[in-house]
Amino acid sequence: MELQTIVERYAEAIEHVDLNIATRGVNTRTGRIYRPGFKSLNEEPAVDAVDDAWEQLHPGERAVHMMKVRYPELPATAKIDHVITSDSDELQMAEQDEWGIEVKRLQFVGDNGKANDYATSKVLSPYLKDRGVLHDALRLRYYGFTKRVAVIAYSFDYDSDTMTRARAIHRHSAEAMHVLDNVEEVLRKNGGHLRTRPLIEFADAIMGLRGLSSGPRAQAAFQAWKHPAGGRGVVFGWEVRRPELEPDWDPRHPW
Repeated sequence: MELQTIVERYAEAIEHVDLNIATRGVNTRTGRIYRPGFKSLNEEPAVDAVDDAWEQLHPGERAVHMMKVRYPELPATAKIDHVITSDSDELQMAEQDEWGIEVKRLQFVGDNGKANDYATSKVLSPYLKDRGVLHDALRLRYYGFTKRVAVIAYSFDYDSDTMTRARAIHRHSAEAMHVLDNVEEVLRKNGGHLRTRPLIEFADAIMGLRGLSSGPRAQAAFQAWKHPAGGRGVVFGWEVRRPELEPDWDPRHPW
């Protein structure tokens, strides 16, 4: 299975979860229950929900799909989000699973529609403390234990068109209208829109410059409107390059 297919499955699963979700996200600090919708799910329950939806939408497609698997060479708390092997015949002969994948949830606005300022650092920060995409890519490069490794992230985009549609969908909820007022205030401060594309392009350039990406970026769109601050979104990711495993690797000439 190629990474583009995995990203497309993720986008499809997000839409399925949003339409069928029966549980709500919870603020881990205050205990407050969030509004229903995929948008409000924290990263770990979102990964679990996507995994369940994938199995429902494509039963039997994956021979092995394990969640939260420990990195053998790191402390017990360091765990990879997904381990996937898609071909049962290959699995029977292989010494390694096919894919190891880390997932990042990006948010421009929170459950209440107010600004969330962590999305940029989650994608671009070079610091270990921020546990961003670059941190995960480096960890996969040096400690990944599957044949191939990748980082995936997902985010919602916001502009005047998504605001108009969200207001039409949630027009009977005063609470939802208040959330959308907050989102529009955030958009006003950013020139009327907040889209993931600039972040993706910056990250694409950095991944290439640092020699972290192998092949082109994978990307797929989704829509999840149940939460007023949901809407249109994108899933994107890169296969992480591990030069020392490439057939022409020579440590004397690392370029």
